[in-house]
Amino acid sequence: MKNISNSLILLAGGKGKRLKNSKNIPKQYINYGNSNIIELFLNNLDHNIFDIIIIVCENKYKKKYLSKLNNKFPYHNIHFTLSGKNRQESSKNGILYLERYNPKKVLIHDSARPFATNKIFKRIINNLQFNDSCIPYIKSNDLLINTNRNIYFNNKDIIQIQTPQGFKFNKIKNAHKRTKNFDAKDDGIIFSKIYLKNKLIKGEKSNIKITENNDLIFLKLNLKKDIRTGIGYDIHRINYNSNKKLTLCGVKINHKPLIGHSDADVVYHSICDAIFGSLSMRDIGYYFNNKNKKWKNANSLIFLKFAQEKISKKNYNIKNIDINIICETPKINKYIILMKKNLIKYLKIKNNQISIKATTNEKVGDIGKGKAIASQSVITIEKNDSFI
Repeated sequence: MKNISNSLILLAGGKGKRLKNSKNIPKQYINYGNSNIIELFLNNLDHNIFDIIIIVCENKYKKKYLSKLNNKFPYHNIHFTLSGKNRQESSKNGILYLERYNPKKVLIHDSARPFATNKIFKRIINNLQFNDSCIPYIKSNDLLINTNRNIYFNNKDIIQIQTPQGFKFNKIKNAHKRTKNFDAKDDGIIFSKIYLKNKLIKGEKSNIKITENNDLIFLKLNLKKDIRTGIGYDIHRINYNSNKKLTLCGVKINHKPLIGHSDADVVYHSICDAIFGSLSMRDIGYYFNNKNKKWKNANSLIFLKFAQEKISKKNYNIKNIDINIICETPKINKYIILMKKNLIKYLKIKNNQISIKATTNEKVGDIGKGKAIASQSVITIEKNDSFI
């Protein structure tokens, strides 16, 4: 491995008992959508900052929640080591693991602070050019009081210490080795035991530590929404030799049907392709090949339900569907209410999330000559914000 300059220790061994969740797991492993808090942090971390990242955690949580990190984040050089019985011991374990790489600088960060920006990491690293340590802080704007003695404090004299905390590696390694375990709450305390003084810089008020359930609100406020859009289009010729009825959006219409391998419901087909597109999947023909006898004369509701299940499994919600039906005949307006009812039922959405419009092709092409019917659909989906 090349010479290591900048390293990061991510402490993920805490129990987080003050934050309750349905799976009763430490807070750093709870999911926001399909990503846990550690994954969200790594996803926003500039991969050019650190040469190596050490995650300190219990082996059982690594296997269950972090085993695929190197596949998800191949641009981060991620390693693991075991956590200790308290924060001080876990931090020391991370440092001892790093000894083999002997980095110049190390930053130590709490995994429960996913909002630390790339800017603060870079500022700390830059400060380590001229200092042996660098600790971020924020000032308290609130009046502080000791409730036991009813004593008020001047908030100008009180600061709140944050992570990441940066150190020259050999200095903090020496400090940990020379300091007995007394359950220090951060590495700045360990450093000051040996070297007396830390360099302090202004931190970030947005860099909150997720401690209680109410803090999860900040995930919704700070993280970018995963909103996707898909577009679908389908067209089929009209079969004037058939005695069957036309099916559009699951509604039977007294009109000559369309020619197709299935029931040729162009509206359902266009919606399916819009859904597949929004999920970065293949087109409808990939999943329901028209050469497969299984789908001969099949009800296109089967395809629509398949698409809806994909949305649910990938933890998305439909926000809006906009549909155009393009034909000379039949007149679509009197069927729109029935069409919406089907979509509300099978896609599990509300009336105000659907728009169905009809237009002609102004006598142009096969549609304009009454030989075909087409449908366009545009869908917007959004990642579910629920925590588990």
